[in-house]
Amino acid sequence: MSDISIKRPHSVTLAEAKKVADKVAAKLEKEYQLKSSWAGDVLNFSRSGVSGTLAVSAKEFKIDVKLGFLMAAFKGPIQSAVEQNLDKLLKAPAAEKKPAVKAKK
Repeated sequence: MSDISIKRPHSVTLAEAKKVADKVAAKLEKEYQLKSSWAGDVLNFSRSGVSGTLAVSAKEFKIDVKLGFLMAAFKGPIQSAVEQNLDKLLKAPAAEKKPAVKAKK
């Protein structure tokens, strides 16, 4: 089996981090037909040939993925896609918190 392990620090609340994790799960389900469920602060996901967890803490996300034999050939693209999507989603909450800049008259 091939493994993928990704850690990303964050600066949002645990509740906001879980919302980001839910968005990651929705995207994984849409693109890869992965089914997911929460067990405390850990999101478990799986489908034939792929299983893993997304653990959410107050300071970081930790994603661990196990790829079966057939999926191992796609390790690079899968890891890249997960990293890009997670990084994009982590930037979104920070952008939403920025106050609107008022136009000068």
